Amino acid sequence: MNISETKREAFASAISKAGGQTGFAQLVSTAERPVSQQLVSYWLKKGELPAELVLRVELLTGVSREELRPDVFCIPEELQQPHAA
Repeated sequence: MNISETKREAFASAISKAGGQTGFAQLVSTAERPVSQQLVSYWLKKGELPAELVLRVELLTGVSREELRPDVFCIPEELQQPHAA
């Protein structure tokens, strides 16, 4: 699976956990940054959530920042803990 597919699937999962696009829009909207269902649909079609919303979405849905935007929040291999054998 490539990065684009990973981002899209993670974003779709966050939307699902929020009860759909309208629920997601309501969940992440703030007074400073209102979000509409149409905007969520546009982001999903584009294939990624804006980076400035990733931490909020992670907190509210439990979908990790690394899954939502691996291009921004990836952990370099040299910093990852080795897996137990």
